Amino acid sequence: MNFLPQFELSITNAFWFSLLFVATNLVILKAYPSHYKKRVLTMPKFDNRWQQLIGMFNFILFQGLITLVIFMPVQFDAPFFIIGLSIFFLGYSAYVMSLINYATSNPDKAVTKGIFRYSRNPQQISTIIMWIGIGLITSCSLIIVVCLIQMITSYPTFIAQEKFCIEKYGTDYEEYMKKTPRYFLRCNFIYKQK
Repeated sequence: MNFLPQFELSITNAFWFSLLFVATNLVILKAYPSHYKKRVLTMPKFDNRWQQLIGMFNFILFQGLITLVIFMPVQFDAPFFIIGLSIFFLGYSAYVMSLINYATSNPDKAVTKGIFRYSRNPQQISTIIMWIGIGLITSCSLIIVVCLIQMITSYPTFIAQEKFCIEKYGTDYEEYMKKTPRYFLRCNFIYKQK
């Protein structure tokens, strides 16, 4: 595994994964009602400038990942290729389920069905899982390191989204927070739950 493999342009590069990700988002945006578009494209309000900067940094990191893999060759003979491909499709499946659960939910109620029963942030977490898979597929440890950084820099966005949901949905959302982890499988060891 290399920190940063040699860049090249080829039909066998990992851009197919970025293309699949972007196309999926566009199809879901087009296929579902306008309330979904409005909700998904609305940025959360941060409490302070520091949180806003971290949130913006996280967004830029992710856009960089989408762009970076355009130039990354898929390492079909890499020892982690099959594992990476499996991780990618696991994350992708969770991501698509989260988009559909979100898009088909009542906009006046918190989304608590489907994959949202297991995580309050399945879209963001599954996206990071997908890109860890891509890091293994391309044998690029930089992608994996950036994903780990994103797990930390996503936190202010999670907090801002939760604050918005508490204000909008009240005690229903607070009860949901008590039952459902921020990450998957009660992996909230990085930050103490409120």
